[in-house]
This record gives sequence, C-alpha cells and structure tokens, in this order.
Amino acid sequence: MKAIQLSLLAVLSLALMSCGQLVKENLPQKIDDFVIKAQVNCKDYTQADWENSLKEYEALMEEYGKKESTFTAEEKQKVANAAGRYHALLVENAIDQSSEEIKAIIQELADQVKMLPAFVDGFKDVFEGDSVKLENIFSDIFASDPVKEILGSIGSLFGGIGSALGGEEEIETVVDTLGPAEPLDVAQ
Repeated sequence: MKAIQLSLLAVLSLALMSCGQLVKENLPQKIDDFVIKAQVNCKDYTQADWENSLKEYEALMEEYGKKESTFTAEEKQKVANAAGRYHALLVENAIDQSSEEIKAIIQELADQVKMLPAFVDGFKDVFEGDSVKLENIFSDIFASDPVKEILGSIGSLFGGIGSALGGEEEIETVVDTLGPAEPLDVAQ
C-alpha cells in the first residue's frame, strides 16, 4: 500500500511539474498569439478596443516579467519580438489618430480662409473712403498705455531698443509721425 502511495505521489509530482512547465512555456506563445491577434484586428479597433488591448498586453508583460528568469533565450527573444511588433502597432495607431486630427484642423483652417474675402469686403465696406476714421482708431490704440507698455517690453526684450531710443516718449513720437492712412486696395 505504501508503494502505491509513493507511486501516486511521484506521478502527481511529475504531473504538477509538467503543468508548471507548460504554463511557463505557454506564456511566450500566449504573448505572441496576443500580438498576432492585435495585428490582424487592429484596423477595426476603436479607442476603447485599444485601451482594452493595452491593458491586456500590460498584464501579460507583467506576468512575463515575474517569470522572465525561467525562460530560455529563445523564449525571451520570442517575447521581445512580439513586444516590438505590438509597440509598432501602438505607434502606427497614434500616427493614424494624429493625422486625422491634423486633417480636421487643416480642413477647419481651409474653411476659415474661404471666408477671408467676405471678411475683408465687410471690413472695407465700413472704412472705404473714411481713412481718417481708421487712422484715428489705430492712433488711439497705439497711444494707449497698455500698448505703450507692451511695445516698451518688446523693445527691452531685444536689447533695450525701446529704452535706448527714449522709451515711451520715443514710441509716442513714432506713432505721432505716422502719415495719413491710405485706403487699402484689397482687390489685388
């Protein structure tokens, strides 16, 4: 009876060791299979699919990291190759998303540029023939204290040009010497 118990114990021990070995050997293949599945299906992934995929990948890699020392060099290379392919998919997805956003921004800008002639026509309608009114508006703007401060700050950024030329007084002089405004020829 004791011999049978020892035999059963030996068989059970061998079975447990082989299950442990199978789990260890299957993890690199499981990671590779996961990446192959992502490569095949990623074109149809939504943002939520990518988030779920990334969570699953991170869980697999965390499990691998805990057991890495038990794998052979070939198994480690298999995992490294799979990881490289998966990260390439992530980069490709990020580029695709960015390019779509850039296309949308460019389209919005193009739509705004199409409106520019109408904007200029509207602007021109108000000020056409009344260049004095336009000149007064800009003179008032440039003579205001906030604008003088901004211009003085800009001058100091470029080596004290504003202060070397007399600071705010110089700016006032420049604004005062502006000639009369000519009507804009926007038809060009």
